[in-house]
Amino acid sequence: MGLGHLWAGRAFGTNIGNLFVKLEGDDRALTGTLHFNEQGVGLVVYAVGGAFDGRRLTLSGKPQTKIEGLTFGDLKTDAALNPKGNLEGQWETEIGSAGTFVLFPHDASQPAASGSEATPDQLHTARHHFGAIGIDRQQLTTLAETIQRDFRSAQVVVTVVAGTEQSRFLNDFKSLNLSTEQATAVKLFVQEPDRGNVNKVVSVELGPQVNTVMTQGADEAWVLGELELLKQTLRNLEHTYTTNFKRLGFGINQLLFVGAIIFIPSLGNLRDRAVLMIGVLVLVYIVNWLHGRFLPFAAIYLGKRPPSFVARATPTVVSWLISATAGIVATLLAAYLQGMLSGWIPK
Repeated sequence: MGLGHLWAGRAFGTNIGNLFVKLEGDDRALTGTLHFNEQGVGLVVYAVGGAFDGRRLTLSGKPQTKIEGLTFGDLKTDAALNPKGNLEGQWETEIGSAGTFVLFPHDASQPAASGSEATPDQLHTARHHFGAIGIDRQQLTTLAETIQRDFRSAQVVVTVVAGTEQSRFLNDFKSLNLSTEQATAVKLFVQEPDRGNVNKVVSVELGPQVNTVMTQGADEAWVLGELELLKQTLRNLEHTYTTNFKRLGFGINQLLFVGAIIFIPSLGNLRDRAVLMIGVLVLVYIVNWLHGRFLPFAAIYLGKRPPSFVARATPTVVSWLISATAGIVATLLAAYLQGMLSGWIPK
């Protein structure tokens, strides 16, 4: 079967933008036009010609668009047809610009794929929720670059919420000068076509209410593998708050309750037991309120320089101080109710 004549996709490299290619003629003598909509420049049209040998497509072209103050050199491309039916390759011009591109077939007359490529057995989705996280701009960029490695035809979009909400492609975010040093929330999102007419997706959300990662696609192995990769990266950025010992599955609140239950039989009457349990409930409420009010669930630093070790460690230290104080108060209350402090405080 001959090469399709309508293709759309995206170019990367020194110039980034959307592509549309329309070809005519026999595979050995193709002619047509290439439309390139470059970010910040506009639409540039090339007259192209080349050949397809059954696996590789080579094209050369001359720019037909003229824009005052800009120069467009003659174009050369070389692409290979991958197992999914998409064209992936490299491009360059005589003025030195170069990069990679991907094209997807858009011929309405082409028959739909059959077998396992037509419809996936299942759309697989995996999620993971993290505890409190502290992340600086360099770590955020590294995380986005880790995601970008598995996506060739789409760029990661970085959305930052800091007073206003700004969304940028990863390449633009790297050079973006932000007026604020800290964000309240950030989101990384990317998707591109996968087999079976579905998209593969990665979404990372960090904010005051939730820190979560979601991966989705037709390939279960890729979905689970990508999730594990991101989990390993973000686990190193988690804060150890005493309200949730992540590895053990409990926190200071559970410890206060267990301690109260163990101590209750040593109290002689119902009133003292009620006072102890009410006191523990009040302490649990205060611990949760202090964590929610003063310790961020997502500390996102946007400054050029990452925060110091002291700044990164402060939330964890404060959390332990709050919990240690609650533990001491609960112990003193239990001792008072048992009469151990009668020499200092009359019961």
